[in-house]
Amino acid sequence: MFWMRADGAGEAQRLTEKGDLQIPGSFSPDGKRLAFVDRASGTGYDIWTLPIEFGDGDNPRPGKPEPFLRTVSNESYPEFSPDGRWLAYGSNESGILEVYVRPFPGPGGKWQISNGGGTFPMWSSKARELFYLTADGRIMVATYTAKADSFLADKPRLWSERRLLSGTIPILAIAPDGKRFAV
Repeated sequence: MFWMRADGAGEAQRLTEKGDLQIPGSFSPDGKRLAFVDRASGTGYDIWTLPIEFGDGDNPRPGKPEPFLRTVSNESYPEFSPDGRWLAYGSNESGILEVYVRPFPGPGGKWQISNGGGTFPMWSSKARELFYLTADGRIMVATYTAKADSFLADKPRLWSERRLLSGTIPILAIAPDGKRFAV
C-alpha cells in the first residue's frame, strides 16, 4: 500500500512492506489508524490496522501493522464508525457474505447486522445508522444504539429499491447528511 496526496503532488510513499495483496479500507476518525485487508496464505483475507503518525504533514510515518481479525473465513471492507469505537466489516464465516460489527480495538463481542447477505458497510456521520449492500445490489440500513461495550442494531430495512449493478464492486459514498449516496 502507498500513500499519495489527493492532488497528485509529490511522490507516492510506501506504507507497508509485507503482503501478497493489501486493500485499504478506512481511516479512524482521528486519522491515526488505517484499517485494511491483507491476503495471506492459510487464512485468506484478514483485517489489519496500521498506526500512522503525521509529523511533518505530507509525509506520514507508518507504524507496524497489527492484526485485527484473522480467521479461516474471508473478512473484507473494514469501516470505522464515526466515533472510532466500532469496526464494521464483511465476512463469509456463515457461508455467505454478511456484515458484522466488533468493538475497536477489541476485545469484545461480535454482532451480525445483515441477514441473508450483505457487504460494503457504510456508517452515517449524522445519524446512528449503518448502511450496507445486499447481494443483489440494494441499499439496506439498520439503526443502532451503542452503550459501553454493547452494540444493538435494529432489524435492517430497505433504504432504496433501486439496484446497483450486481456482480461488480460498486463505488459509492454516503453524503455527510446521511440522506443521499453518490454512486
